[in-house]
Amino acid sequence: MDLERYLAARRRLVERALAAAFPAGRPALRRAIRYSLLAGGKRLRPILTVAAAEVAGGTARAVLPFACALELIHTYSLVHDDLPAMDDDDLRRGRPTSHKVYGEGMAILVGDALLTEAFGLMAGARGVAPERAVHAIAEVAAAAGEQGMVGGQALDLAGEGRQGTLAQVRAIHRRKTGALFTAAVRVGGLVGGAKAPLLRRLTTYGEQLGLAFQIVDDVLDALEAGDGRTDAALEKVTYPGVLGMDGARAHAARARDAALAALVPLGQPAEPLRAVATWVVAQADVLALAASA
Repeated sequence: MDLERYLAARRRLVERALAAAFPAGRPALRRAIRYSLLAGGKRLRPILTVAAAEVAGGTARAVLPFACALELIHTYSLVHDDLPAMDDDDLRRGRPTSHKVYGEGMAILVGDALLTEAFGLMAGARGVAPERAVHAIAEVAAAAGEQGMVGGQALDLAGEGRQGTLAQVRAIHRRKTGALFTAAVRVGGLVGGAKAPLLRRLTTYGEQLGLAFQIVDDVLDALEAGDGRTDAALEKVTYPGVLGMDGARAHAARARDAALAALVPLGQPAEPLRAVATWVVAQADVLALAASA
């Protein structure tokens, strides 16, 4: 399939929905929210949610509030991660971070608002059976909270400056990154009406894709080091730091293969999910080849 075309079309769908959820307004908080939320990006998590819903027989329209909610949560996490108390980043997606433009207090409030409004979007979704909606909302809460993304971030902070092990880096990123990827496809499946066997396959796919994505992100960070704000400079526990570059890339390839294996019985409807998994790992391969040329 033409993945670039598919991603572009789905990205436009998500962008329109996000802009509609937060129309332009005069209050400073609304301007600050739109500054971070509408700053571009891959929109990979909501796209995966839509793709998984369609595999389950659902529609993009029905699942879109849940897909957008995951993007709100992802954006809130980036705004907070960039704060001086966390990663202290000056740039995000090629422009000044939220706290550099609006101040640290407002950036904290932006994150608070995005997290809260994410649950409002899901609760207000129409055309979804109440039991499916409640199940999906619970999935998102678990993925975003102490046992998911926030818990992973806490482990990440605690691990700074220490010699990491493979078990530690897995524990960090299974929560910090992997939880939202798994939730994205599970929520899509749940809202789309997936039965237990399909949901298990989507879960395996999400877990393995999240692992591959984080390893590739660590590899790209190491290969693109240049501004001093790399994970290595911040003394974070990373896959290349534990496994070496070649070992990390091999780990990513194995995760990709496991993600693809989970989709084997699902046929043509799962092709977007297959293409995404292949594309994620290919990014690291291409950059690594360029760096060694």
